[in-house]
Amino acid sequence: LSVSIQMACKTISNLVNRNSINNLPIPHPDEITNTNGGINTMNSTVQYDMRMNSMKRLDQVSTNVLRNALRFTGKLQTVKPAKDVEFEEYEYDGNGSSGSRSDDGSGGQTNEHQPGVLIASTLDSKYVAVFDPLDGSGNADAAICTGTIFGIFETDNDEDNDNNGDNTDDDYGIDNVVVGGGDSTSSSHKPNDALVKAVLQPGKKLRAAGYCLYSSATILVFTLGEGTHGFTLDPQLNEFVLTHPNIRIPPRGNVYSCNEANSEGWDDDLKNYVRALKTGENEIGERYALRYVGSMVGDIHRTLMYGGIFFYPSDLQQRYGNLQLLYKSAPMSFVIEQAGGKSTNGKKGLLDVQPTRVHERSPCFIGSPENIDEMKKYVRHDE
Repeated sequence: LSVSIQMACKTISNLVNRNSINNLPIPHPDEITNTNGGINTMNSTVQYDMRMNSMKRLDQVSTNVLRNALRFTGKLQTVKPAKDVEFEEYEYDGNGSSGSRSDDGSGGQTNEHQPGVLIASTLDSKYVAVFDPLDGSGNADAAICTGTIFGIFETDNDEDNDNNGDNTDDDYGIDNVVVGGGDSTSSSHKPNDALVKAVLQPGKKLRAAGYCLYSSATILVFTLGEGTHGFTLDPQLNEFVLTHPNIRIPPRGNVYSCNEANSEGWDDDLKNYVRALKTGENEIGERYALRYVGSMVGDIHRTLMYGGIFFYPSDLQQRYGNLQLLYKSAPMSFVIEQAGGKSTNGKKGLLDVQPTRVHERSPCFIGSPENIDEMKKYVRHDE
């Protein structure tokens, strides 16, 4: 698994860095409008479509690269979960509130772009992994950092055997399966639903997790459950070199990271906490700075290096937050906690939350221990 991941990250890094060169947009003359100032501009619809097409293309290519890297080892089988459509099933509450919307804020529409997500299982051991091939792909055209996120769980052979004979109709969001290393009918291959069930575990059961940041440098940060370490890709050697051994997050930072455009829909307790950060009426008596990239890998990496707090809470439009628990929040929380940080979903420890679906979303608060502890004094927890 580890060899496949680093090989894929090298290729994805190169693809992201060459994205603008490999896909120079050439708009049709009808798509150009002439303003009063005589300046030719592209209409907003075309700009949006071009950005969406670029994002979909990068997601698809990154997913294929990662899938091929896993498949060509000959020892892995991968599943690609289907689109995130489970939240259509929520009942309309009659008040036009978030209960009537899909959790991704699409209002129940399923035609929005969905990222490629992979689940992989080793054929000769008890490990299963889940991947987000390219987090923040919508930022790539603006040369803003993106990244790959992964988490690895250990399964129980007894559970696998039980699942092999369970041919239920619940597909757990499975779209298709890609198998490598032999005939797809081999007895060593696990049923699709067994693979998905195997990764539906709370984050505290992760055996390894990490991310690869594609920015001014390509940095692979991961943990095997005994500390967090960072490796930087040497472009001359094309190899990852250990540059950040045993990373420790600062006990406290003076930066908070969130999408404050959603703040009108936040609970009053959280609003009071953010107000205390902005005014300096907090435990350290200093005004905090707001830094928000919009790419979770970028925001979490900065938080890991400099300290502070990153959060994406629930709001009136997204009552479960906007970040997927299984393949985004949980692996990142595991990395941060192994570096001495803390995480929560606003009610209890984030790594204690048991996902029930691959695309399940959850609010998240991740960061330095003292920042998380102070936040808990404002936002009531069950602990």
